[in-house]
Amino acid sequence: MANSLKINVILIPEEGQKFVFSEDSAWFKESFKDSESLDFTLDKVDVDCLVTKTSNTVFIKGSFSAQIDICCSRCLENTKQSIGSDFAYTLIPAKAETREEKELTQEDLETGYYQGDFIDLAPIICEQIILQIPIKALCREDCRGLCQQCGANLNTSSCNCRLNMVDSRMAVLKDFTIKN
Repeated sequence: MANSLKINVILIPEEGQKFVFSEDSAWFKESFKDSESLDFTLDKVDVDCLVTKTSNTVFIKGSFSAQIDICCSRCLENTKQSIGSDFAYTLIPAKAETREEKELTQEDLETGYYQGDFIDLAPIICEQIILQIPIKALCREDCRGLCQQCGANLNTSSCNCRLNMVDSRMAVLKDFTIKN
């Protein structure tokens, strides 16, 4: 599938070129080096995008939806989550870089570059997937997490640690009183 995600800029028709594809985890893993590790796995991704061109500027506009398997931040159990987003890219041919430093404008931040006659959609889609990974994934909103003392998953079992727990760092304040 990787070859079919490469777009020949010269052959983009005037009305644009539509790309609709669905891939599994194998495609996503191939997009990364073996040394790169991710803290989630992709089960499936569905992408729908339109690639248009004006002169040498290429516009990519689309959306994706994906199913990921990720570790809950509170209880450490694996959970499946749906993610998705709309995306838009503006790509222009790369120029020979000058060595002088210059301040980036807002337009520079919204523009990417391509070299040669081909644009590979795979890195663009992978970037969008990674941008939508939640910072703090939860298996459910009311996840109770793990007991800080014994490590029991409080969603599936209970323990008496909280009843008997006294934080030794705060024990000195237990008998503290304020006199007015």
